[in-house]
Amino acid sequence: MDMTQRSETARAVGVLVSHSPDGVQKYTARVACEDSEIAAVDAGALEAFFEVDEGGPGSRFVRARAVDMTGEARHIDEPTALFEVRFSEPVELQSIRLTFETIVDHAGERVPDEALRFDAIE
Repeated sequence: MDMTQRSETARAVGVLVSHSPDGVQKYTARVACEDSEIAAVDAGALEAFFEVDEGGPGSRFVRARAVDMTGEARHIDEPTALFEVRFSEPVELQSIRLTFETIVDHAGERVPDEALRFDAIE
C-alpha cells in the first residue's frame, strides 16, 4: 500500500487512522521521504507501547510500531494520530511514502486502507 497526498509542503505529518469501530490493536508502519532527513518521531494514540524499530532521526525513513496493551485505542470514530514525523526541512507531501506492514483492530481484522492516511501538521 502506498499513500500520497496532494502537492503541498509540510515540516511535519501525522499518520492517522480516520475511523475504526474496533480501534487499533497493533501496527507497524514505515514513512519515507527522499527529500529530507527525519528530525523527530513522536508517539500518538498508542504512546505507552510505541517504538521506533528502524531509521528515525537523522535518517530518510522511519519504521515505527506499537501495540495497544491497555485498550486506549479500542474504538476510533474520529481521525486519530498513531504517530507524528517531523522533517529537518519542509517537504512536498507528494514525496512522502506511507506503508503499513501491519495494522490490526481489536477484532483481529486488518484496518481498511481507506481509513489510513497522513496529514500535514505544519
